[in-house]
Amino acid sequence: MIKTRKQFFNHLRYKIFVVLSLFILIQCTSESPKAIHLLEKKKLETQSDTTAVKIPLLPQVNYHLISTKDSNDWLMSLPPGDTLQALLVLNRIDRKSLLKLDTLVFPDTVGVGIALYSPFPKNVAELSTIHKILFISYYAQAFAVYENGSRIKWGPASLGKQATPTPTGLFSTNWKSKRTISTVNKSWVMDWYFNIANFQGVSMHQYALPGYPASHACIRLYNEDAYWLYNWADEWILDQSNILVYGTPVVIFGKYPFDQRKPWLLQSENNIALTITTSELIAVTQEFLPAIMERQAKRDSVEFHL
Repeated sequence: MIKTRKQFFNHLRYKIFVVLSLFILIQCTSESPKAIHLLEKKKLETQSDTTAVKIPLLPQVNYHLISTKDSNDWLMSLPPGDTLQALLVLNRIDRKSLLKLDTLVFPDTVGVGIALYSPFPKNVAELSTIHKILFISYYAQAFAVYENGSRIKWGPASLGKQATPTPTGLFSTNWKSKRTISTVNKSWVMDWYFNIANFQGVSMHQYALPGYPASHACIRLYNEDAYWLYNWADEWILDQSNILVYGTPVVIFGKYPFDQRKPWLLQSENNIALTITTSELIAVTQEFLPAIMERQAKRDSVEFHL
């Protein structure tokens, strides 16, 4: 009887051991997938966070020169499209001026939009506090529009010729007119006119782009660019004859080498010859920053109460 009872308890302990072992095994195997799942999830989240900040880079573009004399037939037959647009924008010309120049610069990459050819940087973090600003480079004969430090548009321009240079410095968009007749010459009809220096009579507007600085101090633009800026920029707000609120800040900077080769042609030898670096753009803005921010705060305050 004692032997039987001993056997019974031994057998019972064995069964308890087996049951406990199975329970522990089940717990381990059921928790492992959760642990693996959490690790994988964390890994995927990390990968997602890493890939989210990757910004696709535009392809590097190289340039070469072409002779209009040797390429006359090809140039004349070009239909509207990416190739023609690249030619016009890069050489600061309109279609009428295409064959008036003997040499043109041409890219090895087309079909990706003109952002690829911009001399201005895409993003300038130091300008992120400025809601809206327009830069115009005398050297590059080009403009760029920034909102909170991000370039949203750029295009070619024709500034003042050597005898009638465009003034440089800080200006603002003042008043505008859909069409204005020049007081200097009645035949000069200027569409999408936006004055930026009231007493000097300097403005930006649509007019011919011949491929060099040719204006009487104004900033000539393509029709579509003049129209875009006409609608984008803010006018001043006057209190009788006093400026209550300034318009959108405009910074004109740089010098044009009138007696030297056109700067954009130099890109055939150095594809970044026309590049305006982030540091350069910050530097030309620095001295005007207090005035820009003060005027911006005033506009924000007035618009808030309108």
